[in-house]
Amino acid sequence: MDLKQLSYFTAIVDEGSISAAAKKLHISQPPLSHQMKSLECELGVILFDRGLRSITLTDAGKLLYTRAKTILDMTSATKMEINNLGSGLSGTLRIGMVSSSSIGYIARKLRDFQEIYPEVTYQIYEGNTYQMMDALKTSQIDLAFVRAPFSEDGFICHKYAEEYFVAAGQEGVLKDEDGLADLTHKPLILYRRWEPFIREVFQKKSLAFRTACIADNAWTCIQMAKTGMGIAIVPESFAVEDGEIKVCQIGEEALKSQLMLVKRADRYISNITRIFFEKFTM
Repeated sequence: MDLKQLSYFTAIVDEGSISAAAKKLHISQPPLSHQMKSLECELGVILFDRGLRSITLTDAGKLLYTRAKTILDMTSATKMEINNLGSGLSGTLRIGMVSSSSIGYIARKLRDFQEIYPEVTYQIYEGNTYQMMDALKTSQIDLAFVRAPFSEDGFICHKYAEEYFVAAGQEGVLKDEDGLADLTHKPLILYRRWEPFIREVFQKKSLAFRTACIADNAWTCIQMAKTGMGIAIVPESFAVEDGEIKVCQIGEEALKSQLMLVKRADRYISNITRIFFEKFTM
């Protein structure tokens, strides 16, 4: 198994068929099919079922595709890091972000950094905190903006200021004076990652609430709140009044979140990655 085989395999998956991948790679179909048969023979598994017009990945194929993407990304990043080792003022930054970190302060800091280092290219990977931490562990990304809590063992973390959770909903559905107890009478929209945490805070005060929607993205929670489906509970920096949505302070001390910039403690990072981390922790 070599890098060429892995790149051929991912191209087939991305294009949906061997014929389409052969066209994109500018090679004929028979050698490409031969490479895949050789790869399957070496691994001792079937990677995909070959249909007339498309391929379908087996479980082994799905696993290899995920690993192959990681290996190829790491190979590309390593080449760029080595090529840019001299000056350290250019290269590619692979940054993980949770949905609620891509606005406000962080976005402005990224813009400022780009003005200072215009030769830097950014690859942004999005997901929840656990997905971004896994990506850091497997070296798919160099840095990550994530939200506490998570296990900090093996990582260097810069912690930004704590912020309260707020309630966001349509005007008329939400009142300025609404506190935690008032929210028990309203349908709530929760980001899945925070749902257990929010539920625990309510339970400690012997309060219950009705869930209208649970989503995998904080942006989705806001969009659902704008439709009038319910009240979204999100960190303060994420909810912005824009005429479609009203934002109210809950004022609950236990409902806080903290954004962090994280890197692995045991991994080499390029000069530009080190500079980025230092500037974002100032």
